[in-house]
Amino acid sequence: MIATPGTDAHFRQPGPDSHWRRLNYEKWVPRESVHKADDAEVLLTDAAHLGGERYAIAAAWRRDHYLAHHGRPTADPVLLVETVRQAAIHLSHRFFDVSHGMPFVLGGAGVDLVGTLPSLSTAPLSVGLVVNCRHPGADARRLRLELEGDVWAQHRHLGRVRLRWEPMEPQRYALIRRRGGQGAPTAPTEPAPLHIPLTPADVGHLAERDVLIAADPVRADSWWLRLDTEHPVLFDHESDHVPGMALVEAFRQASRMIAPSPRAGAGEVSLLDVSFTAFGELSAPVSITAHPIGDGVFAFNARQNGRELADARIRRGAGTPAPVRIETAC
Repeated sequence: MIATPGTDAHFRQPGPDSHWRRLNYEKWVPRESVHKADDAEVLLTDAAHLGGERYAIAAAWRRDHYLAHHGRPTADPVLLVETVRQAAIHLSHRFFDVSHGMPFVLGGAGVDLVGTLPSLSTAPLSVGLVVNCRHPGADARRLRLELEGDVWAQHRHLGRVRLRWEPMEPQRYALIRRRGGQGAPTAPTEPAPLHIPLTPADVGHLAERDVLIAADPVRADSWWLRLDTEHPVLFDHESDHVPGMALVEAFRQASRMIAPSPRAGAGEVSLLDVSFTAFGELSAPVSITAHPIGDGVFAFNARQNGRELADARIRRGAGTPAPVRIETAC
């Protein structure tokens, strides 16, 4: 049975608008509807069609969720990215007639916050999204989708979110994975690069298994992805490639290393904008590099065997709101 969020949250509904009163906050949606294998990893509680392209999504954040970064006083934008990712999957199945069993390919995700996310406590925090979800592609044979909208909690507007994704027919997904030698996991083809281990505290966690990067021994602006394929959250179901959320979290961890803040709360992530360009294989090393691009924003790049897998823009602390990138999903 799915656990219930409880009723003692400071604000029972995330926002003041009437549509929040129509949504369920008493239990989480079935895990199959968000592609999770464990009930404890489900974040959504309900969704409703508001008319046209507009949808409202309700979520409940738990303090003990991995992406909530144990030991932090406030929630982290990566948890918000995971919420939006689950919302995209749920909307696809519930409102766009996407059948279960279809692979979902993530093209990009982003959050741009106007303030610090709320603190998490023993009671789940009610979070709401109001998004426009549309099919921008002219190719009727492919269901490329994108959403963009606002996030609410404790009756406060917290910022903007966006996501691009494509549900694929299994045959087409298999064909894409076979191109260029991509496909089923193979044994490592080259030795692991030299690296310097990081502690959980370095990246804002308590457990060794949650550290997803190791420092490069030569370059201060470079790291190596370290993945545990037995991780109960990132690999809660079988994957034939590096999970997109693993790269999102690795980018966040790298941003903490390159822009540490001595003051509590001063260096919280306020912009996290990621685009994916290729599948990452589990059998080869992945490098992550960073460089500043102005206004407190750093650009990050993940590469494998000379090929770009993903890039990100991350800002810590307040800054000028960045334009949201909406591109065609890969």
